[in-house]
Amino acid sequence: MLTWINEVNQNTEQWFSQGIINFLLSTFIILIVMMILIKIKNKYFKRMVIKNKIDPTMSKFLARLVSTSVYLFVIFIIVSQIKPLNQFAVSLLAGSGVAVLVIGFAAQEAFSNLIAGVFLSLFRPFSVDNLISIPSINITGRVEDITLRHTVIRTFENNRIIVPNNVINSSVIENRDIIDNKICNFFLVGISYDSDIDLARSIMIEEAEKHPNLIDTRTDQDKKDSVPLVNVVVANLNTSSVDMRMALWTSDAPKSFKLMADLRESIKKRFDQQGIDIALPHQTIIVKNKEK
Repeated sequence: MLTWINEVNQNTEQWFSQGIINFLLSTFIILIVMMILIKIKNKYFKRMVIKNKIDPTMSKFLARLVSTSVYLFVIFIIVSQIKPLNQFAVSLLAGSGVAVLVIGFAAQEAFSNLIAGVFLSLFRPFSVDNLISIPSINITGRVEDITLRHTVIRTFENNRIIVPNNVINSSVIENRDIIDNKICNFFLVGISYDSDIDLARSIMIEEAEKHPNLIDTRTDQDKKDSVPLVNVVVANLNTSSVDMRMALWTSDAPKSFKLMADLRESIKKRFDQQGIDIALPHQTIIVKNKEK
């Protein structure tokens, strides 16, 4: 058996550096070691996240970076044992500078995305599950994943937007969850000049204070000073309306949307019941008859 194996290896040394049987055996061992390393890597990063020693976003990015490095190293080791491929790679690197330039030019976008991904994971302007908005490309949603090349954003319509990392890295980002999830909402409604401002104010306050999504952000000192939970001010006197505005706080974006939607409906119904008109744009046209 050993004689046959040695004979086969000797007959295939022109293709494989140690013969085909040694090549297959070493490749099998390399793949087993690679799988073990990948499993160790996954357990290590999970343990680091559980112990709060690393951010989940950074963990995912570094895990992918390590996996890619391991895969490339394994491919290099396997290819180096195949003589035709090994000789081709050496000759390509040694004598074809044009090819290297072409490959480098073609891969510059991939490298820029990779470097941008490193910066995003290192400086962390946002993390996975943060609600962000990118005004330059008109995208708002929650970050679902950050890969070596792109960032996946899930919109409110449950669509996945794939954005290259270098685009995000060079954009102005609004992160609504980076420090505090609370949101201040400005409810604005315009009533007619004939409507009762005090009555409109009391209706708006009543409807806002009874909504379960409204939170109290007043300090203890504010409460001692009798600062109201909700304050309604006359924000502007327009040509057709008196603009009433109140600031309302919610704990997060979904509750903010629910609060504003409910108040638009409930306040409109209360206004209708109490005879308060929501102003509509109008113009008064005066026609003068000139006697000849």
